[in-house]
Amino acid sequence: MKTLKHKRPEKDLRPEPLPLEDLYSIYEIERSHADNVARNALKLFDILASIHGLKPEMRNLVETAALVHDIGVKTDFENHHKAGRNILILHPPLEVPERLRPVIAWTAFLHKKSADKEKIEKLKEKNFGKMPEDLQKLTLKVAALIRLADALDYSRMESRLGKVTFGKCSIRFELEGQGAVTDAERMEKKGDLWHLLYNIRLEFRPASKM
Repeated sequence: MKTLKHKRPEKDLRPEPLPLEDLYSIYEIERSHADNVARNALKLFDILASIHGLKPEMRNLVETAALVHDIGVKTDFENHHKAGRNILILHPPLEVPERLRPVIAWTAFLHKKSADKEKIEKLKEKNFGKMPEDLQKLTLKVAALIRLADALDYSRMESRLGKVTFGKCSIRFELEGQGAVTDAERMEKKGDLWHLLYNIRLEFRPASKM
């Protein structure tokens, strides 16, 4: 099968959904990282459920978005967020309902670079803004979780969420593992989209050593 490069898909090309296993193989997705990000995303989904308000059935969508967020790495490492979006527009995961497939593609696009209000507004002026408003909102919520889950595995040392402390206007997470210092710093940075969407501030710290 001819794989999609980093160029934007032609308008006359119809999407060809593929099973996740085929996507893993064709695009050489780093399985250990993908699995860790999926694990992290589901944990965050559950802990933060009362805030993000996503329905329980969206857990599968979040998991799949996590598994393919780096699908563009082998195609174009430097711009893998763009390559990933384009791949997933043309080859969305077969397991995802058709209506929700654009969420997967745009989550891949949104997972990498910084996210501020100006960038999101500009994004809405492009193809992202052509999606129904409910899908735009869903995409941003899913992307906010994937950004944090990806950052939690930034060191590739399998950091994990430990103690969670709920405050009135903030939630504090303690990270466990050898890479906790690095990954906590990364999560602080990648929490930018979350903080655009919600008033509850998230804080990340390495767990204290006894």
